[in-house]
Amino acid sequence: MTHPISKIDFSLTPRIFKLAIPVIATAQMDNVVGIATLYMVGKLGPSAISTVGISWQIIVVIMVTMMAITTGTFALVAQAIGAGSARDASAITKQAITLMSILSVGISLFGIVATPTMLTFLSVPPDVADLAKPYLEVFFASLILIALTYTQMTCFYAAGNTRTPLYIILITNVITIIASYGFIFGVWGLPTLGVVGSAYGMIVGRVLSVAFFFWALYSGRFAITLLPDTSYRLNRDLAGRILKIGIPAGLQGLFRNGSGLIFLKFVALTTASTAALAAFSIGNQVERVVRRTSLSFGTVATTLVGQSIGAKDPDEAERRGWTTLVISILSLALMGLPVIFFAYPTMALFTDASDVIAIGVLYLYAIALSEPFMCAATTAGGGLQGAGDTVPALVYTLVSQWLIRLPAAYILAFPLGYDTTGLWIALVIFSALQGILTARKFLKGEWKTRRI
Repeated sequence: MTHPISKIDFSLTPRIFKLAIPVIATAQMDNVVGIATLYMVGKLGPSAISTVGISWQIIVVIMVTMMAITTGTFALVAQAIGAGSARDASAITKQAITLMSILSVGISLFGIVATPTMLTFLSVPPDVADLAKPYLEVFFASLILIALTYTQMTCFYAAGNTRTPLYIILITNVITIIASYGFIFGVWGLPTLGVVGSAYGMIVGRVLSVAFFFWALYSGRFAITLLPDTSYRLNRDLAGRILKIGIPAGLQGLFRNGSGLIFLKFVALTTASTAALAAFSIGNQVERVVRRTSLSFGTVATTLVGQSIGAKDPDEAERRGWTTLVISILSLALMGLPVIFFAYPTMALFTDASDVIAIGVLYLYAIALSEPFMCAATTAGGGLQGAGDTVPALVYTLVSQWLIRLPAAYILAFPLGYDTTGLWIALVIFSALQGILTARKFLKGEWKTRRI
């Protein structure tokens, strides 16, 4: 087995960052919306902060099932573009839109019905549950808009176009923040809806983003174009190819974020429940900033590896994958430094409650230490996905998060009495394990001969 250092080519750095920077910026645009929302509802008190944080955790668990479609779509579109087949890319994109529409409607119905049960299961305090229920109901009712946005965005990324999604999301997220402010506080003649107002603001932005993306896909101006001789009609063979790749990724996301929900329940069971949940909600926004940077590098790895595989050049795919992996880890290690140095002022920006700040600062330290490892897992996993090999990441998620993270978190927090500090220690342990296992799998190179 060739040493991985020999597979690293830093001459690829400009191309990697040319793809990565717009993806990172697009992802952070969503985080800006999240942070702005948290800041606005923070004026309504700790319960409102906890409501948004807990709701987003539930939302993420439900939405990751959509990875069963977006991951398969990403790999197939990237390979079609690499092979120079615009028609195949169009057919796959339309099929993905149809599949996602069907899936999102089913998830919406499930989410609306299951919301009270999920809040009870998570041991959410009654004052928070009363606010979270209407917020989640509005979100689930509009889920198809978010589903279509991410499907459309995925196809642009697979085609190597990362700038167009950035421009669309930038415009629509500015509108989302403005609309959310109006609905939360009841200005400009809008009703005063409090926390649930942010969900209505999101609907406004997503309606516009779906419309803009459809215009771009039909315009014929980009590498990915929806052609008239391809159909939205469900195609068993093509749908099967998408789902064969995507279902393991969807299960991985479900298990990963399902683990996050159990972890959230542990937070709710700690000594200072409301303060811990508020600290987790604020810290989780910071984690989303760094995590989405990691995910952006994973997107780049999927694009570069997938297109190389489509062009029948597995050695180039390996070179691109390893270089992206190294650059991403170094980037996230540097990104962790300001998280550590500015941990206290970051928490104080959102709340003046001393107990919330104290718990949250330690959480931010744990995020900074764990994220380079999670970035390794995400980027190496992205490379594997580009080749259509999505099962290993699922296995490593089960091992590191369910067999290591949750038992370690519970033991450290409760029997050993470390409370929230024990939860943060467990976060670092499982991240290191998952990163090492996934990078090791990519190193073996078995994915280079995989056929999809």
